[in-house]
Amino acid sequence: MRNRVTCSQVLYVLAASTLLLAGCGSDDAGGETPSQSAFALNFAAMDGDQPVGCTDSMSGLGESGDVSIGVSDLRFYVSNIRFYTAEGDPVEMELDENEFQYVSDAGSVALIDLTGNSEGSCTSSSVAFAEGTARTNSVVTGMTFPDKVSSVVFDVGVPQRLMKEVIAVNTEESAPSPLNEMYWSWATGYRHFVLNAAVTATDGEGDAYIHLGSRDCGPMGGSALSDRESCGFVNTPGVGLGDFDLNSGVVTLDVRKVFEGQDFRAPIYDSETFEVIGEGPGVECHSSPSQPDCGVLFPKFGLNMETGAADASLNTVFGTK
Repeated sequence: MRNRVTCSQVLYVLAASTLLLAGCGSDDAGGETPSQSAFALNFAAMDGDQPVGCTDSMSGLGESGDVSIGVSDLRFYVSNIRFYTAEGDPVEMELDENEFQYVSDAGSVALIDLTGNSEGSCTSSSVAFAEGTARTNSVVTGMTFPDKVSSVVFDVGVPQRLMKEVIAVNTEESAPSPLNEMYWSWATGYRHFVLNAAVTATDGEGDAYIHLGSRDCGPMGGSALSDRESCGFVNTPGVGLGDFDLNSGVVTLDVRKVFEGQDFRAPIYDSETFEVIGEGPGVECHSSPSQPDCGVLFPKFGLNMETGAADASLNTVFGTK
């Protein structure tokens, strides 16, 4: 009959032989405490269940179904990312630092940019006020325990404290990447979400500009958040996605859902003077209550236009695949 040797006996023998034994103790299942590993949180633009990009046309939109669009620019900031287990416990994580991810004591943010500017409807000639960039990025990376993750929660936008810090010590040109783009101006802070598109209808062509950003952020002529800790209307959408496999899941933005319900009538501007010169096919929402298109758009992102508050449970445009 084989004798059982205890861990303490092994330690005694090895110590006597001047050897060091590490790890005789055990974790929950008797193994070593697991260490974090790299994760990649992937994002994709979709038209329903189909990917959509610069060379795709989305048709069947508008009240009569006669409108089609081509995405010109699709970018948004992602912040306050949290992972949770199936039991609802938080999973420790940290973000990498790179040209698309900025990490600070004031907060962390990543830029998702799902469009370039070299082909199809993403070229500079597709819309009057093109602003897309050549570089793209569809992933947020860092370290966590991927196998433990069962749900993901995040905000779409730049955290207020981080916005205040960056604007206070930088110019628009010197702000660190990726916070050197997508600002309204240094007086009004950042746009959190940008979606520009070329619009084609039976009565002509036009542009769609959907810009979600904070409002009431500072004094006239001053810098955003120079005299306050938070904008009056934060307008930062929240997203909560359950039953999510971090190893294989993809966070999706359904572009068709963003545009559904719009009548596609918008002001036409002179591209040099920015004066209104008419009305035609298009969508216009710059986070203003006076713009009818915002009234249709904000609820889809779970945003309350009267308060600027976000409710992730009401956000219907983000999902998973």
